[in-house]
Amino acid sequence: MRILLFSGKGGVGKTSIASATGLELARRGHRTLVLSVDPAHSLADAFDLDQSLFSASTGLPFQINKRLFIQEVSIQQEIKRYWNEIWSYIVSVLQSTGIRDVEAEELAIFPGMEEVSSLMYVNEYRRNKEYDMVVVDCAPTAESLRFVSMPTTLEWYMKHIFHLERTVLKAVRPVANRVSPVKLPSDRYFLNIQKLFERLQGG
Repeated sequence: MRILLFSGKGGVGKTSIASATGLELARRGHRTLVLSVDPAHSLADAFDLDQSLFSASTGLPFQINKRLFIQEVSIQQEIKRYWNEIWSYIVSVLQSTGIRDVEAEELAIFPGMEEVSSLMYVNEYRRNKEYDMVVVDCAPTAESLRFVSMPTTLEWYMKHIFHLERTVLKAVRPVANRVSPVKLPSDRYFLNIQKLFERLQGG
Protein backbone atom coordinates (compact mmCIF):
# COMPACT_ATOMS: atom_id res chain seq x y z
CA MET A 1 0.00 0.00 0.00
CA ARG A 2 1.22 3.50 -0.84
CA ILE A 3 0.47 6.57 1.26
CA LEU A 4 0.41 10.05 -0.28
CA LEU A 5 0.43 13.12 1.97
CA PHE A 6 -0.86 16.50 0.80
CA SER A 7 0.17 19.36 3.06
CA GLY A 8 0.91 23.07 2.88
CA LYS A 9 -0.47 26.42 3.98
CA GLY A 10 -4.17 26.74 4.68
CA GLY A 11 -6.31 27.69 1.69
CA VAL A 12 -3.92 26.61 -1.06
CA GLY A 13 -6.15 23.78 -2.34
CA LYS A 14 -4.87 20.70 -0.49
CA THR A 15 -8.34 19.13 -0.27
CA SER A 16 -9.08 19.78 -3.95
CA ILE A 17 -5.77 18.26 -5.06
CA ALA A 18 -6.10 15.28 -2.69
CA SER A 19 -9.66 14.64 -3.92
CA ALA A 20 -8.65 14.91 -7.58
CA THR A 21 -5.72 12.56 -6.97
CA GLY A 22 -8.03 10.04 -5.31
CA LEU A 23 -10.45 10.18 -8.24
CA GLU A 24 -7.64 9.65 -10.76
CA LEU A 25 -6.10 6.76 -8.81
CA ALA A 26 -9.49 5.06 -8.59
CA ARG A 27 -10.03 5.63 -12.33
CA ARG A 28 -6.72 3.86 -12.96
CA GLY A 29 -7.95 0.81 -11.07
CA HIS A 30 -6.49 1.36 -7.59
CA ARG A 31 -8.69 0.82 -4.56
CA THR A 32 -8.23 4.24 -2.98
CA LEU A 33 -9.11 6.00 0.27
CA VAL A 34 -8.95 9.78 0.65
CA LEU A 35 -8.50 10.42 4.38
CA SER A 36 -8.91 13.90 5.89
CA VAL A 37 -6.91 14.65 9.03
CA ASP A 38 -7.63 18.39 8.89
CA PRO A 39 -9.89 19.44 11.80
CA ALA A 40 -11.70 21.70 9.30
CA HIS A 41 -12.93 18.79 7.16
CA SER A 42 -14.21 19.62 3.68
CA LEU A 43 -14.18 16.33 1.74
CA ALA A 44 -17.99 16.23 1.70
CA ASP A 45 -17.98 19.61 -0.07
CA ALA A 46 -15.21 18.55 -2.46
CA PHE A 47 -17.24 15.51 -3.55
CA ASP A 48 -20.55 17.45 -3.47
CA LEU A 49 -22.12 15.04 -0.98
CA ASP A 50 -25.26 15.54 1.03
CA GLN A 51 -23.87 16.35 4.48
CA SER A 52 -26.54 14.37 6.37
CA LEU A 53 -25.86 11.27 4.24
CA PHE A 54 -22.11 11.57 4.73
CA SER A 55 -22.47 12.23 8.48
CA ALA A 56 -24.25 8.89 8.85
CA SER A 57 -20.89 7.17 8.24
CA THR A 58 -19.86 8.37 11.74
CA GLY A 59 -16.24 8.94 10.86
CA LEU A 60 -15.75 5.67 8.95
CA PRO A 61 -14.97 5.26 5.22
CA PHE A 62 -17.77 6.34 2.88
CA GLN A 63 -17.95 4.74 -0.58
CA ILE A 64 -17.99 7.13 -3.55
CA ASN A 65 -17.74 4.53 -6.30
CA LYS A 66 -16.47 0.98 -6.82
CA ARG A 67 -12.84 1.84 -6.01
CA LEU A 68 -12.99 5.17 -4.20
CA PHE A 69 -13.73 5.83 -0.53
CA ILE A 70 -13.43 8.96 1.59
CA GLN A 71 -13.10 9.34 5.36
CA GLU A 72 -13.21 12.29 7.75
CA VAL A 73 -12.05 11.24 11.21
CA SER A 74 -14.63 12.30 13.81
CA ILE A 75 -12.99 12.90 17.18
CA GLN A 76 -16.35 12.55 18.95
CA GLN A 77 -16.77 9.05 17.53
CA GLU A 78 -13.12 8.18 18.20
CA ILE A 79 -13.56 9.09 21.87
CA LYS A 80 -16.38 6.55 22.10
CA ARG A 81 -14.35 3.90 20.29
CA TYR A 82 -10.86 4.24 21.75
CA TRP A 83 -10.36 7.15 24.16
CA ASN A 84 -13.17 6.71 26.66
CA GLU A 85 -11.16 6.04 29.84
CA ILE A 86 -8.71 8.89 29.16
CA TRP A 87 -11.39 11.38 28.14
CA SER A 88 -13.71 10.48 31.04
CA TYR A 89 -10.93 11.01 33.57
CA ILE A 90 -9.98 14.42 32.15
CA VAL A 91 -13.66 15.44 32.18
CA SER A 92 -13.97 14.41 35.84
CA VAL A 93 -10.89 16.46 36.78
CA LEU A 94 -12.23 19.53 34.98
CA GLN A 95 -15.65 19.12 36.58
CA SER A 96 -14.06 18.93 40.03
CA THR A 97 -12.71 22.45 39.48
CA GLY A 98 -16.22 23.81 38.90
CA ILE A 99 -16.28 23.77 35.10
CA ARG A 100 -19.72 22.94 33.72
CA ASP A 101 -20.34 19.53 32.14
CA VAL A 102 -20.60 20.65 28.51
CA GLU A 103 -17.53 22.89 28.76
CA ALA A 104 -15.54 20.12 30.49
CA GLU A 105 -16.43 17.67 27.72
CA GLU A 106 -15.20 20.12 25.07
CA LEU A 107 -12.00 21.02 26.94
CA ALA A 108 -11.19 17.32 27.47
CA ILE A 109 -10.55 16.94 23.74
CA PHE A 110 -6.88 17.82 23.91
CA PRO A 111 -4.39 18.45 21.04
CA GLY A 112 -3.11 15.27 19.43
CA MET A 113 -6.21 13.10 19.88
CA GLU A 114 -7.33 13.52 16.28
CA GLU A 115 -3.82 13.03 14.88
CA VAL A 116 -3.30 9.81 16.85
CA SER A 117 -6.72 8.51 15.78
CA SER A 118 -5.90 9.23 12.13
CA LEU A 119 -2.51 7.53 12.40
CA MET A 120 -4.15 4.46 13.89
CA TYR A 121 -6.44 4.23 10.87
CA VAL A 122 -3.53 4.62 8.45
CA ASN A 123 -1.61 1.89 10.26
CA GLU A 124 -4.66 -0.38 10.33
CA TYR A 125 -5.21 0.02 6.58
CA ARG A 126 -1.52 -0.61 5.91
CA ARG A 127 -1.57 -3.75 8.02
CA ASN A 128 -4.82 -5.11 6.57
CA LYS A 129 -3.94 -4.14 2.98
CA GLU A 130 -7.50 -2.89 2.63
CA TYR A 131 -6.56 -0.22 0.08
CA ASP A 132 -3.95 0.08 -2.64
CA MET A 133 -3.56 3.82 -2.04
CA VAL A 134 -4.32 6.10 0.90
CA VAL A 135 -4.36 9.81 0.05
CA VAL A 136 -4.06 11.90 3.21
CA ASP A 137 -5.52 15.41 3.14
CA CYS A 138 -3.41 16.98 5.88
CA ALA A 139 -3.95 20.01 8.08
CA PRO A 140 -1.82 23.16 7.52
CA THR A 141 1.94 22.72 7.77
CA ALA A 142 2.50 23.11 11.53
CA GLU A 143 -0.24 20.62 12.39
CA SER A 144 1.02 18.24 9.69
CA LEU A 145 4.50 18.23 11.24
CA ARG A 146 2.92 17.31 14.56
CA PHE A 147 0.94 14.58 12.76
CA VAL A 148 4.01 12.87 11.28
CA SER A 149 6.09 13.27 14.47
CA MET A 150 3.41 11.89 16.79
CA PRO A 151 4.63 8.24 16.73
CA THR A 152 8.14 9.28 17.79
CA THR A 153 6.76 11.47 20.59
CA LEU A 154 4.49 8.72 21.88
CA GLU A 155 7.23 6.12 21.66
CA TRP A 156 9.49 8.33 23.82
CA TYR A 157 6.70 8.79 26.39
CA MET A 158 5.95 5.05 26.54
CA LYS A 159 9.63 4.18 26.89
CA HIS A 160 10.69 6.80 29.46
CA ILE A 161 7.62 8.01 31.35
CA PHE A 162 4.64 5.66 31.08
CA HIS A 163 5.76 2.73 33.26
CA LEU A 164 7.25 4.98 35.95
CA GLU A 165 4.11 7.11 36.07
CA ARG A 166 1.87 4.04 36.25
CA THR A 167 3.94 2.44 39.03
CA VAL A 168 4.15 5.61 41.14
CA LEU A 169 0.43 6.32 40.89
CA LYS A 170 -0.40 2.74 41.77
CA ALA A 171 1.58 3.15 44.99
CA VAL A 172 0.21 6.55 46.05
CA ARG A 173 -3.37 6.23 44.75
CA PRO A 174 -4.90 4.63 47.90
CA VAL A 175 -3.67 7.47 50.14
CA ALA A 176 -4.02 10.33 47.65
CA ASN A 177 -7.62 9.48 46.79
CA ARG A 178 -8.57 9.77 50.47
CA VAL A 179 -7.09 13.24 50.98
CA SER A 180 -7.21 14.88 47.55
CA PRO A 181 -10.37 16.42 46.06
CA VAL A 182 -9.17 15.27 42.63
CA LYS A 183 -9.07 11.50 42.17
CA LEU A 184 -5.97 10.04 40.57
CA PRO A 185 -6.55 8.02 37.39
CA SER A 186 -7.31 4.33 37.79
CA ASP A 187 -5.23 1.65 36.13
CA ARG A 188 -7.87 1.44 33.37
CA TYR A 189 -6.69 4.89 32.29
CA PHE A 190 -3.15 3.57 31.72
CA LEU A 191 -4.46 0.40 30.10
CA ASN A 192 -6.35 2.59 27.62
CA ILE A 193 -3.13 4.47 26.77
CA GLN A 194 -1.24 1.20 26.36
CA LYS A 195 -3.89 -0.22 24.01
CA LEU A 196 -3.86 2.96 21.93
CA PHE A 197 -0.07 2.79 21.58
CA GLU A 198 -0.19 -0.90 20.66
CA ARG A 199 -2.80 -0.15 18.01
CA LEU A 200 -0.67 2.68 16.68
CA GLN A 201 2.28 0.29 16.46
CA GLY A 202 0.15 -2.31 14.71
CA GLY A 203 -0.38 -4.67 17.63
